[in-house]
Amino acid sequence: MGNRANLVIIEHGDWTLHYSHWAGCRMLDGLAFGPDFALRYIKSHRLCPQGEWTDPLWADGGALVDVDQRRLLFFGDELMTTMPERRAMLAVLAMTWPDYSVGWAYGGTAEIAAYVGAEHRWEVGRRGQQLKLARGRDGLCQVVSVVGADRRVRLWPLWWGYSAAWQGPPLLNRLPGKGISRTRREMIPESGVHIDVPKQQVGAWVTTEARGLFDLLQDRWPGWQTDFWEDRYEEQVSRCEGALRVPELDLAAGTASSVEWLHGRVYQSFEDSPAGAIVGLVKLLAPLRDGLEVSADAVTGPGLIPTFEEWRGFEEACAQVRAVYTKSA
Repeated sequence: MGNRANLVIIEHGDWTLHYSHWAGCRMLDGLAFGPDFALRYIKSHRLCPQGEWTDPLWADGGALVDVDQRRLLFFGDELMTTMPERRAMLAVLAMTWPDYSVGWAYGGTAEIAAYVGAEHRWEVGRRGQQLKLARGRDGLCQVVSVVGADRRVRLWPLWWGYSAAWQGPPLLNRLPGKGISRTRREMIPESGVHIDVPKQQVGAWVTTEARGLFDLLQDRWPGWQTDFWEDRYEEQVSRCEGALRVPELDLAAGTASSVEWLHGRVYQSFEDSPAGAIVGLVKLLAPLRDGLEVSADAVTGPGLIPTFEEWRGFEEACAQVRAVYTKSA
């Protein structure tokens, strides 16, 4: 069990690698409050040899703070898969990291490792997964839209997971059912693929890391024109010409939701934390199995929380984002 993350600091021309067992799905806990806190947060985790990377198969997140070049590169955190929270927090990070370039590592662990020139031997890319239709209209999903020979759009809201774009042209024969002519989603999808068959064009976007999809998209779709839209779902919505409808992007609501989530996570008691839950589980199971052991990484955490000033700076940045959104809405 765990939500593992590789954490990197570049400083004074050298780099260090740290490991976190639980930060992968809550990267904003360490990054939302600016570079000073982020450096303390990363350094509080276990220092690793430079070759001891957690395989991308098991890494749910990662971050790189380049102090020398003033750059933050990261991926992970459940809040970053829902679009209002994602866009809001990227706007907030631009304020809490002044003079830094803030970027999303769409290539995941491989992109962070490549940034520091680290050697790795893990497999690049992903295999396609079974495609299942999503139930209802009120949850996260990935949407595949296809413009057919008749120039009509068909839509497939699919169970979310790895991007369907990994499957290449065979995807067109693997989509479940006949699709639908239009849909109105109650949440903005977490990823999408738009295929224009007559034009031989395919575009894809994601909110998670993509394990090299966008470097390999041309190889997976030979002979097609391929486009990487990062997290710009608007590109797909536009090309569907009204067939795919999603809610208006509400940054004010996304900011408020993020503050609530982060406050609950950052200030939770140890007993309520992932590490604390493991300690409790071990105590519960110990009488049933002699010699039960859990790694030290799984039951320890940095225990760091931002100072009053750092939390206040984060809240002020959130307030600015809300004010800008309210003024422009």
